[in-house]
Amino acid sequence: MDKKQLQMKRFFNELSEENQTLLLTYGLEISVKSGSFLFYEGDFPEHVYLVRSGKVRLSKMTADGKEFSVHLKQKDELVGEVGLFNEMSISVTAEVIEDAVLVRFDRHTLEALFRENGEIAVAFMKWFARHTQSTQAKFRDLILCGKTGAFYSTLVRFSNSYGMETNDGILINVQLTNQDIANYIGTTRESVNRMLNDLKKSKILSMNDGRIILHNIQFLKDYLHCGDCPVEICTI
Repeated sequence: MDKKQLQMKRFFNELSEENQTLLLTYGLEISVKSGSFLFYEGDFPEHVYLVRSGKVRLSKMTADGKEFSVHLKQKDELVGEVGLFNEMSISVTAEVIEDAVLVRFDRHTLEALFRENGEIAVAFMKWFARHTQSTQAKFRDLILCGKTGAFYSTLVRFSNSYGMETNDGILINVQLTNQDIANYIGTTRESVNRMLNDLKKSKILSMNDGRIILHNIQFLKDYLHCGDCPVEICTI
């Protein structure tokens, strides 16, 4: 089936070619294996990372010891940026879940570069503002839309972040187990299984080699009363 990658603005893409090259000179490219941790919740990390390939999952531990997934970072996105320009501990754990190539920056070096280079600083502020809005919107859906709404919202967000247009619908081009999805909405694997089966029976979605294909994403958006917010706000 034909595939077309959905387009979205990311931090690195917003820089001119000249400043992309400049930024990379300040960092060290490293290869990191799946299963490695970049930092843990409560740490005071000294590095910020730019993802060049692979995926990095950000998560928190709940009071009862359960993992709650917050973001799934991919190519051209920053990891650990919340530690910039403050001395507070970081509030999430970063785990590489797909072999990754990262550019590692010293936090103080990156802060100095932002002070010196207006374009890079503005690009970061724009991206950080969108990222913050996305996080706020995600938790709004989790709190106000119930488990079903949170599940539908998570599917829409994954389609925006990892969706590929195909003849059959939107392929979410990342393998997700029921437990993975459950961790993003704070529910059980069994609840996700029931909701997935309901959508399969209604032909809203199907599965292909462990990946979800959305045949009728509008059904999910109608349930959520989605507005016209930019796609960057509705991401995972």
